[in-house]
Amino acid sequence: MTYDYIVLGAGITGLALLKTLRRKGYNNILGIEAEKEAGGLCRTFYVEGHVCDIGGHFFQTKYKDVEDFIFGAFPKEKMYQIDPRISKIRLDGIDIDYPLEANIWQLPLAKQVDFLISIVRNGEAMGKPEPKNYEEWIRWKLGNKVCDEYLIPYNSKIWGVPSHEMDVDWLHKIPRIEVEEIVRDSLAKTQDVEKYPAHIRPYYPLSGGYGRVIEAVAKDINSFIKFNTKVNKLQYLENEKVWLVNNEYKAKNVINTTPWPDLYAAMGKPAEIREQIAKIKYNKLVISLFETDENPTSYHWRYIPDLKEQHHREFFISNFAKDSKDYGTFTETNADRFDADNLTFKGRNLFNYTTPAAYPLPLIGKTKAITQILDYFKPKHLYGVGRWGEHQHHNHDVCIKHALDFVESL
Repeated sequence: MTYDYIVLGAGITGLALLKTLRRKGYNNILGIEAEKEAGGLCRTFYVEGHVCDIGGHFFQTKYKDVEDFIFGAFPKEKMYQIDPRISKIRLDGIDIDYPLEANIWQLPLAKQVDFLISIVRNGEAMGKPEPKNYEEWIRWKLGNKVCDEYLIPYNSKIWGVPSHEMDVDWLHKIPRIEVEEIVRDSLAKTQDVEKYPAHIRPYYPLSGGYGRVIEAVAKDINSFIKFNTKVNKLQYLENEKVWLVNNEYKAKNVINTTPWPDLYAAMGKPAEIREQIAKIKYNKLVISLFETDENPTSYHWRYIPDLKEQHHREFFISNFAKDSKDYGTFTETNADRFDADNLTFKGRNLFNYTTPAAYPLPLIGKTKAITQILDYFKPKHLYGVGRWGEHQHHNHDVCIKHALDFVESL
């Protein structure tokens, strides 16, 4: 038997591809997933009465077809709208609203002055040329103070690579704010909450955590997926013009939604893309669940740039998962920084989970490398879609959108 399409990976991108392929009339399809269940980073674990979302997902999108896709599987009536989402940054023991650039006025006066002077004297204002790596770019845009006390330490924690090795082509992911806006917000002691942050009024399930949404999406497609199946061999049969997966499953087309480096050995390590694969890297995160004696805060989450703290973000899950046990918090820590014997969050550690992959690293040269990889395989009908297939830091709604658009293009 030869399938029309095999989809590698059953995270949100893989599920969206499989469901949309079926809707378009393709029933001779197969998903292959290494885990025992679908969902990837959108799954939820349940630990001693606490809801623990692996990826900290909420749902809000600007794409109508993505909204229809999610609410078609998991009705809006089973969700509630968080209005507004409250996200903070802890800086020198003070919690201020995210993003920092729009809320400098919430800092002590002396620090406000230091930050604002640094910002208005930035490289852009001095007429210096726009840099090509992340560290130099943010110094050029915002001055040294914001960078040294917040952006550089925070990003070194989450990514696990030096800021000067990172490209600037992922900056659409973070709020873009101009110097004039920073000064205006500081003088007015306010921020435009409609602009910062994105996803200010997201939806979240009334019960069960975000994993319930993914379970609903997967419900009618699980029978098309081979679970507990790792791709150990992926071979193109030139004479038949088909792909052979694990010496067992043939397909005219393969859509990859998993990290390309994880497939390289399975494909026989083709020399033509060796240099490109070397530039495609990702990190892993440890999700840690804690229980405290009282609620630490009323926020939804908080960013932690302090390098003395292992973790970089805290999710106060009991503040938004209505059926979760009180006083539960889960943290995200880059796996390279994690030390179970020296946890810095104060609470009873109930659970630790290491993601197989978390974020594609936005390294210099990555964009050209992934483009060349996709171009190399496209004539053989092997495609890449989603966060891992495109090696881009897409939120899950963008992953769904790209899956819908890919199938629509067939």
